[in-house]
Amino acid sequence: MRATLLSALGLSLGLSALNPGAADADTALLLVNDRYRNGQNLQTAAAIESLSGPLQQAGFDVIVVSEAEGTAMRAGLEALLNADEDARILVAMAGHFARSRTDSFLLGRPADTPNIATVGGAGLSLNAVMEVAASAPGRAIVLLAQERRRIALGAGLGAGIGRIDPPNGVSVIAGTPEDLADLVFDDLLQPGVSLADALEGRQGIRPFGFVSDAVPFLAPLAAATPAPLPTVPAPVSPLVPSAEEIALWNAAQELGTAAAYRAYLARFPGGAFDGLARQRISAIENDPIARAQAVEEALALTRDQRRTIQADLTVLGFDTRGVDGIFGSGTRGAIGSWQTSRSLAATGYVDATQIATLAEQARVRRAEIAEEERLAREAAEREDRAFWQISGQGAEREGAEAYLGRYPEGLFADQARQRLAQFDDGAWQGAQAAGTIGAFEGYLAAWPEGRHVAEARQALNALRGGGAGTPLPSPTGPLPDFRPNPQLAAQENALNLPPITRSILEQRLAAIGLNPGRIDGQLDGLTRNALIAIQNARGLDVTGYFNQATVARLLAESFGGILR
Repeated sequence: MRATLLSALGLSLGLSALNPGAADADTALLLVNDRYRNGQNLQTAAAIESLSGPLQQAGFDVIVVSEAEGTAMRAGLEALLNADEDARILVAMAGHFARSRTDSFLLGRPADTPNIATVGGAGLSLNAVMEVAASAPGRAIVLLAQERRRIALGAGLGAGIGRIDPPNGVSVIAGTPEDLADLVFDDLLQPGVSLADALEGRQGIRPFGFVSDAVPFLAPLAAATPAPLPTVPAPVSPLVPSAEEIALWNAAQELGTAAAYRAYLARFPGGAFDGLARQRISAIENDPIARAQAVEEALALTRDQRRTIQADLTVLGFDTRGVDGIFGSGTRGAIGSWQTSRSLAATGYVDATQIATLAEQARVRRAEIAEEERLAREAAEREDRAFWQISGQGAEREGAEAYLGRYPEGLFADQARQRLAQFDDGAWQGAQAAGTIGAFEGYLAAWPEGRHVAEARQALNALRGGGAGTPLPSPTGPLPDFRPNPQLAAQENALNLPPITRSILEQRLAAIGLNPGRIDGQLDGLTRNALIAIQNARGLDVTGYFNQATVARLLAESFGGILR
């Protein structure tokens, strides 16, 4: 029996190792990816790959595709299709799975955030696998081995396996790599054991599709004369690793370096994972991306060093999708693009020399940007000064407004605003001197956003309450701000104004056009400011507090209609 190895590096090993059309052997396809560039590595997927030896001993031709991209996995499925198998087919798939609405996919090793549009190239369709398996109805088993590990996926995809609807005669079984490997080794490869018998009592394994309790996966052995007992004890099977060997193997996989796999081989030469360890070492040493990844990992870059690399790439125009010290697909893509611009191998991983080169490029570019900004500032300042001269240096209102309209944060913006404030104050003083409705309306029309708009509106409201054209009896100048005065407050409290009276007084202030705030009998800051305005307009003492004169005037206007 034969085992054909296909991988991202070994696709050229040839599919001719299988004998198309031969009927002397069953066929098994093992698809195993446990090292991902853009997702968490799987820890127990190697249990599926370790089935290669037992399957060959059971009479299967075995196709092994490991650590591969979508192209190599599809080539493995094509090898199974070309075998024209109609006896027994076993397909075991281990790795990260992604699901869409209509199909599921085993993702290839790169898996650079695939989405619904790209997953067909990044992975292998489960529907296609089951269609090929359907060439041996009743004698085809597809094993789907999953681990709860994270991977980045794009739009339209979810993690895991979606709805499973096998063709007639195809059995699909889902579970962990270790549980499925035990199922194959302990039961399915035992002659005469049916799939239903093999599944009985097993927890955490889910069957779908055809499950027979009558037809064994391997036919029972014919009766034969018992062989004499061996005189020498049989050696322990190398396919059953010890707990210590499994622990060291898992640690080597987690590190994923050639040195870690060599440490495993030194401790367990000829062990259960000997061939797989040598294959991993060969893949690392012959795969430029794997070599580059190992070199970068050996640098043990800190989070701040990673941020610096991202910042350098960004200043050079390569988008890392953030400067956060996390090297995701955006940063890897930016590194690859930068490497391409330097005629380097676009691995997406950096070494010490490249980091130094990148830093020097970024230093030069930052200096260029600083010089460009300096020249731009000087040019802008020249234009700013020229426009200030053209606008008459704000000597007239129109010139100051034109300058601020173009340069609101310009060199002379403060000076222009001061000139406008002077023009504004002059207009307000003229309106106060006239003290008529027309004068205040004229101010508001000329200065709709002026500094004295609120005062002008209060003056207008007061004048309109006292009769059109009546001049203000108060001194000219802006209204004073309310200031708390304990003595005046005590005099107001001595009036003992009930809440209903205070509310009536607030209603009168609102009717005049002032803003006393909420009509609730509470004398808050708005009420005080309104009192100042009406006291100023009526020639009363401007205090912001109620006294007998203010109360009498407001109540008289409220109930008697005086000055309406």
